[in-house]
Amino acid sequence: MKKNREIVCGLAAWLLTACFFLGCFLIPGLSDRISVLGNNNILIYGMTLVLFCIWYVGRTVWLLARGRGRRLAVLWRRALGGVLVALSVYTGFTLLWGLTYYAETFEEQAGVTARPVTVDELEATTRLFMEKLNAAAPLAPHAAPGVLSGDTQAIFDASGTLYDALEQQYPFLSVSAVSPKPMLFSRVLSALNFTGFFFPFTGEANLNVDSPECLLPATIAHELAHVRGVAPEQTANFVAILACDTSGDPLYAYSGYLLGYIHLSNALYGASYEKWLEIAQQVCQTANEDILANNAYWQQFESPVSKAADSAYSGFLQSYDQELGSKSYGAVVDLLVAYYGGM
Repeated sequence: MKKNREIVCGLAAWLLTACFFLGCFLIPGLSDRISVLGNNNILIYGMTLVLFCIWYVGRTVWLLARGRGRRLAVLWRRALGGVLVALSVYTGFTLLWGLTYYAETFEEQAGVTARPVTVDELEATTRLFMEKLNAAAPLAPHAAPGVLSGDTQAIFDASGTLYDALEQQYPFLSVSAVSPKPMLFSRVLSALNFTGFFFPFTGEANLNVDSPECLLPATIAHELAHVRGVAPEQTANFVAILACDTSGDPLYAYSGYLLGYIHLSNALYGASYEKWLEIAQQVCQTANEDILANNAYWQQFESPVSKAADSAYSGFLQSYDQELGSKSYGAVVDLLVAYYGGM
């Protein structure tokens, strides 16, 4: 038993992790209670993982230095223990989130089906969102281009009722209240080309608060869609726009229309420049300034690091049969046209 203590430790770590994962399923509200700790929770997990890796590698080096004549056996046991820990984390992630990609989709439950659209349909829906965006802009005061007036925390606080109306329309979206949280290392997320992420081990929606605030409400809605089991990125964007549209909150409405317009106008630009230009010239100054501010912000992070992160995330999505990878964000256009096209 002494010679195999590394394997025993690995199995013990797997067992403890598995108990935590099962507890999230079996104990009502466990993830919510953990989430109350705040996003420092994520930092604690991250720091624990880093310290564990440092300890494990250091311990391995120490054992190899002492294990003359049996270094190959020591290295094998340590490698096997590391693999067991990695598989434990991956198994937990798959149970808590990965399987969601194969569950019944929002489209199937709501009866909304994405389909190929014509240029005329795309133009009509883009025009609709331009009109909604222009109407909402005066109700969303700005401190500067890309920056909404008021306290950022107030935007987070208002998310508590964000999905109320949509849950009435689609009861399967109902979940116990989860508060989204700003990330302390938001600038790092920007460098990796992320506006937020859902952490399935604690059920937390975590937001980048360094990126332009004009799209923060829509991004909060997007991450809260993930909390509600909407896994595919294009569907989460679509559900986020619906939630913002029906929220009754002017800041969330404006942000949702802005997100929808950006996706639709980008698609229309590629389909018909003339039709895109005719609509783009009618967008209000506030929205135009927000779009320019958003573009300028993200351009500064274009680098091999951001491209590598995007490629890695695409590979992750494709590993769960999301064939479009990170480009699946653009597929929201088909859902928007299918839902709003008849209005």
